[in-house]
Amino acid sequence: MTNSTPRLSLEGLRQFSPIDFLTPHYMQQLLDSLQYVEHQAGAVLLRRGEHSLALYFLLEGEVWLGAAGLRRTVQAGSVEACRALNENQPQAMEISARSDVRLMAVERGLLERLLGWSQSASYEVASLQEEDLPLDAGDDWLSKLLRSPLFGRLPPAHLHLLLARFEFIEVKAGDCVVHYGEPGEHFYVIKQGRAHISLPSSYQQPLQPELHSGDFFGEEALVSGSVRAASITMLEDGVLARLQRNLFIELVRPTLIPQINATQLQQLTAHGNKTSLLLDIRLPMEYRMAHVPASLNLPLAQLRKQADSLNITTLYAVLPEGGVRSELAVHLLNQLGFEAYLLTEQPGQSPIAA
Repeated sequence: MTNSTPRLSLEGLRQFSPIDFLTPHYMQQLLDSLQYVEHQAGAVLLRRGEHSLALYFLLEGEVWLGAAGLRRTVQAGSVEACRALNENQPQAMEISARSDVRLMAVERGLLERLLGWSQSASYEVASLQEEDLPLDAGDDWLSKLLRSPLFGRLPPAHLHLLLARFEFIEVKAGDCVVHYGEPGEHFYVIKQGRAHISLPSSYQQPLQPELHSGDFFGEEALVSGSVRAASITMLEDGVLARLQRNLFIELVRPTLIPQINATQLQQLTAHGNKTSLLLDIRLPMEYRMAHVPASLNLPLAQLRKQADSLNITTLYAVLPEGGVRSELAVHLLNQLGFEAYLLTEQPGQSPIAA
């Protein structure tokens, strides 16, 4: 079962390795993402040969490592407990609870990204300032961009190449940077200035009215291959960083659509630290013709409107039947703060018709 309290402090988190290598900013990000798991004495926590998307650290209690007759114990607070119980994949030995235990679960991919950022982000910012930006340019916009989920998933090796390819253009108050309904040719980041988002009057959709330094726009049309979904007009003079469509598709787009297969989904939710929901974003008519049992039908067009009704702690596995629409739904959900993946392998269930 899971329990959200009591939570670790930054000082407590710093006792674990390799988390102690994170800079304070990225350690705080990791702290905010932690899941806490409790098990009763005798429960099997991890099985030999198992693959897991999370790293598990022992916070309270004592565990057995290995099979009966060959096992040893690890106690919370010991030197050995400072490292994850399942560092290596696949799991080398069975781990079970000798007493009631409390664990923290850390997503492997997230920790790897944050460790990479801790070692390279300061270099990337400094290098970009030296090589590509005016000498008097501040880096507030860039720091905000690097903290966003969009760029947070980029492999560090790709980052400098990507940022070095930005073009910087000056814009004036009143300039319409992108027009509703036109093809998408660039991805934009606001370096200086403010901009306004607008839709045709026929759309009754709440939107963030303004974009500020470090905010980005234009990626949805590039992800989906569709036309612009809104118009963006500058409210004041400013500077935009823009990236050409082909570079965005090559370097950024793959990271916007994290993927998961049915086995990984089952492993991620097996220990009770996460709940998941299969999401079908096709039209109701398509859904009625055939759909995966227990999936929720939430058409892509309604995703933003109904996001408030979704549980922020649930993992959403978007079914692939919607094609590009499914990919865009994964991106939109992650952009809204949810954890979402494109399901690349169907669960072991035959589709049914309503």
